[in-house]
Amino acid sequence: MTPMERTNRVLAKILEKAMDHGVSHWSLKFSDLELDEEYATHFYPCVKWLEDEGLIRVGAYARTMGGIANGSIENISLTSLGMTVLGTEIEVGGKKEPLSKAVTDVSEGRVDYHRIGDAIGGLIGGVIKSIGN
Repeated sequence: MTPMERTNRVLAKILEKAMDHGVSHWSLKFSDLELDEEYATHFYPCVKWLEDEGLIRVGAYARTMGGIANGSIENISLTSLGMTVLGTEIEVGGKKEPLSKAVTDVSEGRVDYHRIGDAIGGLIGGVIKSIGN
């Protein structure tokens, strides 16, 4: 798996957890994503990217020593933009589906990475750009 494919899997896992929790008090640890250690280097950068893109709000970063993905992220919530982006319909394999379904499929490993899994970040970026216009 390439670094970009790992990045997109981590993005999808984080978004899936945010969708599951809604707007509430909760914390996210790398171990919550149920991924192998090869994904650890992507954890904090992916959270920060989602935050910088305006899809999530983060209450606090509680990083600890002992590893690149140690600690937690506190009180993540989807923003209104995040909810809009995830509700946007995209075309995958000739079928229209909400981006949230594609995110879930990538998160759970039920998708061919060459079809969509290696493009979650690009799809999100494209939807954000189209909403902004």
